[in-house]
Amino acid sequence: MNSVALHFTDMLDDKLQQADPPRFALYWIELTGADGSVGSSNHASASLAPAASVKGLNFSLDPRGVYLIWEEAVEGDPTGIEFDHCLWRQAKGAGQRVAVPFLRSVLHQDEGGLWTAIDTTIEWEKTYTYWITPVTRVYSVKHELLAQFEGEDSASLTVTAHDAFPPSTPEDFMAVPSEIPTKKFVDLAWKPNVERDLAGYIIYRREDGGAMARIATPPANTLSYQDTDVSAGHKYFYAVSAIDLRGNESGRTAEIAVTQ
Repeated sequence: MNSVALHFTDMLDDKLQQADPPRFALYWIELTGADGSVGSSNHASASLAPAASVKGLNFSLDPRGVYLIWEEAVEGDPTGIEFDHCLWRQAKGAGQRVAVPFLRSVLHQDEGGLWTAIDTTIEWEKTYTYWITPVTRVYSVKHELLAQFEGEDSASLTVTAHDAFPPSTPEDFMAVPSEIPTKKFVDLAWKPNVERDLAGYIIYRREDGGAMARIATPPANTLSYQDTDVSAGHKYFYAVSAIDLRGNESGRTAEIAVTQ
């Protein structure tokens, strides 16, 4: 037996969708046989709560990742309604979009909400396309979830995540002159940087009246360096910076003077 799919659109009165608290519509189908018998389908309910819409999706980049901002437009503020959003992302060349977790915040305004999201799971130097889907949740007076549904996707937004952000300057840098009976040296140490894309550090040194020059590039898992190329009676000035995988270099620490 062949099956037939039927479609019906119920054009609702605006007053039904503006009711507070929101109402539910109950639908079912009745079929009348040739003999006059009537058969009834199962019942299906649908929330008549308003759906939010997303507009003005825009972005900027910051050291944490892609910072997205958009406007939320919705009519009224009915009781028992909460609005949320789903963030979708598709990498260039990928077959499907995926939902991604994000850091969120909202600024309430008279004409609607201004929402922000930060996608911290990106890979730098890749291109992504984003969409925002508004979500409406309807709750009872006891805050029991009665219904949840999605609105229409926002317009898409394509972002190339170019990393132009240097690491932070290393902290608590110190330089201490030391020696053993046959050798003089200077011990340097600093606190670790926490950036995920940290490549390492750059040690700078100059003598009194001279220009700073690189003398070493310790890797990211190194928090100290011993300068053994020193001479008695000389005054040295040291500084350290951090560098990421794309060559972005932080500012240098303040110089520390050491006399051997």
